[in-house]
Amino acid sequence: FLTAIRSLMDFRYLAQAPMFTDDSLTELASALQDFYDNKDTIMAAGARKDSWEIPKLELLQSIVPSIRLSGAVMQWSADPTEHAHVQEIKVPARAGNNRDYYNQIARHLDRAEKCLRFDIATYMESKRGEEDLRVDEIEGNETEQDKEHEPDEEEFPTDHLAATRSPINYFTIADALVRGCIPNAPRPYCTFSTATTAFHLSTKPSLRLSVDEAAAVFNLPDLRAAISEYLHRLESGMPHRVSGVRSQQDHQLPFDRLQIWCKVRVQQMRYHSPQTPDTPQTLRAFHPSTVNLHGLYDAAIVNADPDSNWPQRGLEGHSVVQLCMIFRPLHSELLAAYVQRFDVVAQQGNTNNRNAGTGMYLVRRAVRSNGSRIGDVLPITLIRSPAHLIPHFGKEAHSRLTSQTSYELSSDFWLNKYWSKEFYYALSSSSR
Repeated sequence: FLTAIRSLMDFRYLAQAPMFTDDSLTELASALQDFYDNKDTIMAAGARKDSWEIPKLELLQSIVPSIRLSGAVMQWSADPTEHAHVQEIKVPARAGNNRDYYNQIARHLDRAEKCLRFDIATYMESKRGEEDLRVDEIEGNETEQDKEHEPDEEEFPTDHLAATRSPINYFTIADALVRGCIPNAPRPYCTFSTATTAFHLSTKPSLRLSVDEAAAVFNLPDLRAAISEYLHRLESGMPHRVSGVRSQQDHQLPFDRLQIWCKVRVQQMRYHSPQTPDTPQTLRAFHPSTVNLHGLYDAAIVNADPDSNWPQRGLEGHSVVQLCMIFRPLHSELLAAYVQRFDVVAQQGNTNNRNAGTGMYLVRRAVRSNGSRIGDVLPITLIRSPAHLIPHFGKEAHSRLTSQTSYELSSDFWLNKYWSKEFYYALSSSSR
């Protein structure tokens, strides 16, 4: 039953790819065939009682031949015209009295356009003579930490503008900073990038604490030891691993104060178009509070092998971690993150370690023999992508599970490849 549902999900995601190869078309056809091979289990479970004579289901058979003849299916999307029909016809029609539709719709659109032009004119007049954007605005700085990454929707009348827009390109901003195109930008830079991922932090950190205070606030008892190990690896040129090994006996640090951020914006290039930036996403690492009793820590994919290549090689050479703290020592340019590791659970009879039913990786929180979680400090630039974990309940879910406790009370999780299409393509690439 689960295999049949998963096969249809795979078919849906694969069919929406913007380009195809012979291998990807073979995979697409295989996903549909897997559904037909297992669809009887749906009938046996009583989930469907009627026959399988469904026109839209039969239509799926023509998708692969259509792609071979005419190209990607998504180029024929009706979304733009459907959206235009809603905005230009349905909404004005609902504003009328169900009479004389054509005249009332035309009058509504005419008045809406005049209102838009008036709003733009008054906005431009109110901004006349103001100085150009400051450098910290280019960097994305906001007065309030919680609003640092949110666009100001009230700043400009956008109700009548196009439904889609290009996302901000942190790669371009990071490159401009490195080349010195913004000479007055504060250092160390809060926007930077690697070959695969761009990062953006607010100019002002969320907290300024001592190392021991941060360990208490974020409930990370081995923070000082992890930072000491991190500095030792940097000095000796050793690769960074989330192993939990503590080779240093002396945990004295050359600093005591930390600047701490509670979130970071992460941007990647699109899987099928490596020169096109995807929409940035936010990774959060909020300490426990009265609002979030256990904190709010997002999952991420980090580089575990210097030769790994995200997203082309999928999870191979990478690790799944939970982001617990983002920090920089005061008066330093070392930007790091404390993370805790998840291990992929091996699946019997499956060489790629994916669960046969869900097609997803099952990961388990890595702990020591005493039950404490295994964590380490890594350069933040080793983060490759945000990730999404779903608790694996097993035969019976924990009775105290809530939206705030599910990460804390669960030890096994599904790595949700269906979280987004880009994440799906990346995680599916390792099986091709």
